[in-house]
Amino acid sequence: MTDLVFRLPDVGEGLAEAEIVEWLVKVGDQVRADQPVVTVETAKAQVDLPAPADGVVRSLEAAAADVVNVGSPLFVLDTGATAAAGEPAPDATGTADPTPSRPAAGVPGGRNGRRRLLAAPRTRRLALELGIDLTELTGTGPHGRVTPDDVRSAAETGPPAPEPDHPTYAAPAAQPGESEVDVRPLRGLRRQIARSMTAAWTVPQITEFREVDATELLRAHRDLRSTVGDQARLTLLPLLVRTVIAALRRHPMVNATIDMAAEQWTVHHRHHLGIATATQHGLIVPVLQDAHRLSIVGLAREIVRLGEAARTRSLSVEETTGGTFTISNFGSYGTWLGTPLVNAPQVAIAGFGRVRDAVLPVAGAPAVRPVLPIAVSADHRLIDGDQLGGFVNTLAQLVSSPLLLLGESD
Repeated sequence: MTDLVFRLPDVGEGLAEAEIVEWLVKVGDQVRADQPVVTVETAKAQVDLPAPADGVVRSLEAAAADVVNVGSPLFVLDTGATAAAGEPAPDATGTADPTPSRPAAGVPGGRNGRRRLLAAPRTRRLALELGIDLTELTGTGPHGRVTPDDVRSAAETGPPAPEPDHPTYAAPAAQPGESEVDVRPLRGLRRQIARSMTAAWTVPQITEFREVDATELLRAHRDLRSTVGDQARLTLLPLLVRTVIAALRRHPMVNATIDMAAEQWTVHHRHHLGIATATQHGLIVPVLQDAHRLSIVGLAREIVRLGEAARTRSLSVEETTGGTFTISNFGSYGTWLGTPLVNAPQVAIAGFGRVRDAVLPVAGAPAVRPVLPIAVSADHRLIDGDQLGGFVNTLAQLVSSPLLLLGESD
């Protein structure tokens, strides 16, 4: 017997822990090198961790929903054994042990006794896209695993009717004296969001607000849409990204990150812009890597691609890390104005609200114009009020006169 202990690696930028989402194997399974074994969720993304070698799974050292520190054991692999799929591996005495050292949640005999749903993350994403409830499917894969073909078949024919002994759950009405609250643990992405927001709130921030005449911006948007045609789905956001990049070039100190533990800060000459994206799972911030090198069409396509990947939880770690500045387009949700929180260790974030008509002075007379609200928050440990004001002034000037962007080189 040759046991290989697989420990949780650092799957991101110095992440300290990850949460177990789903075990893709069980004790006794024969696995091949690079075969996905477990899905974990970090503060950045969901990641499938593969087996480091061929072997038989001897034990699972954590359960679903457990939070595991980097370097802690995840599973033990016997690289000197072979076993038929689904058969338990022999232990040192030659006997069989079909149960993991700690039963995983959702597995028969586990913490909640429910049937475990076997489906790979890509299958779950497909089910989400097609609107299929995986719990209603009977998997045709090994050990009852639901496959992509099962999902596609259900999408074509409709899922089977639930069995009588598995009725649709309905919460019973609270009886007198019973609790009328539903207490739930913070888990998964919501837990990571809670931690990130707590960290953001500890940053001493200053915020500058501005309302900008968006007449020329909307005109440029209409002209570009007619030029681009079917090449890309062009919203206002790619134009706003270009204005932010241009403003960051003129105020490079805003495109920075800060490390208080080392008491140093880094100015970034490349522009990796995080785009705050609302999903049914919660707020996710995919990163437009090297956004300054992309054309308007390129930005539009990448924003759509990253947004769809965020909604299906298929972003890679690289697509959620390394951001140097963040943009929150809360206007797309109908919000007029908000106060964005700095996404540490970045030192600034720009928020754009909903364009609405308002009365502005034009050539000394009141006129109704489309107005774009802007809110920029900055880390006051590095950015002072005059620096923030200068950045916002430049951003407002570029929004009101987008032709100035023509002079910006990549």
